Amino acid sequence: MPEKPVVAGSAYRGAWAGPRALWLSLREARPQVQVIFLLRFATAAALALLSGVPPRPAIAVGAAAWFLLTWAVYLVNGIADVVEDRANGARRPIARGDLSPAAATRIAWGLAVAGLTVAAAVSPLLVLLGAGQLLLGWAYSMGPAPLKRVTVHAVVAVVLAGLLTYAAGALCAGGRPEEHLLLFPAMMALWMAVGGVTKDLSDVRGDRLAGRRTLPILLGERRARRVMALVAGTVAGGFVVLAADSPPTVRLASWLVLLGAVVLAWVVCAPASRGDVFRRRWPYRIFMATQYIAHISVLLKFASA
Repeated sequence: MPEKPVVAGSAYRGAWAGPRALWLSLREARPQVQVIFLLRFATAAALALLSGVPPRPAIAVGAAAWFLLTWAVYLVNGIADVVEDRANGARRPIARGDLSPAAATRIAWGLAVAGLTVAAAVSPLLVLLGAGQLLLGWAYSMGPAPLKRVTVHAVVAVVLAGLLTYAAGALCAGGRPEEHLLLFPAMMALWMAVGGVTKDLSDVRGDRLAGRRTLPILLGERRARRVMALVAGTVAGGFVVLAADSPPTVRLASWLVLLGAVVLAWVVCAPASRGDVFRRRWPYRIFMATQYIAHISVLLKFASA
């Protein structure tokens, strides 16, 4: 029997059992975001291997565990954001009514347990990191005072989630705490703060309904855009300066991030990124593309080494 609607006015088309439910839950968890988490994990492992650490099977097992855990985290986020997603015109399965929150919750629990179980095959420390990722994701979306409601809190959570992912990748590769192994994750985690605020440009309507205090709501859109451009330039410029004495792999990544920051600053301040939701998401897309390029540049260097 179809489950009853959880949100007034919605019509969920059943809980869906089996593979279809998993596929819908993965779409809800945003595959493009899951890919970037895997890239972060893989890049941290690659940096460790470039330092002379021998490859270990634990890298693949740990990556599988981390994928399951981040899938669970972002599925929980989709459950928590159903009202805002509908107001913002999101087309993800829960907002459309293709997947019920009850079914998504059961899947999230299963993914979390499976992720921690796989992590236990690597090391107790990876289990601790994974549990921290789950707890952080819950606090961001579902806690008594969800971190997502306040920009500063949300940004801190995003940065910490990135750092936990890099730490998990380095741990599974047996990496040592060398300078470049710390600099790249730290600066890219700060770059994630840029994405955390640019995403808010397309979600103002839903964020107001949810009572969030995001940058565009607190400062007004024009001032918020200027702050976003400034933050992007500051993070990227700082990365280039700090990476001056790093290996070429990290230096290249820093310049790619700076290029992305220049493009993002130009777009975020241009009229072209105002208007409908699609245009308002351009700054966030540039932020994501910059992340992809920076991480892939490291992985390509590792592949060619």
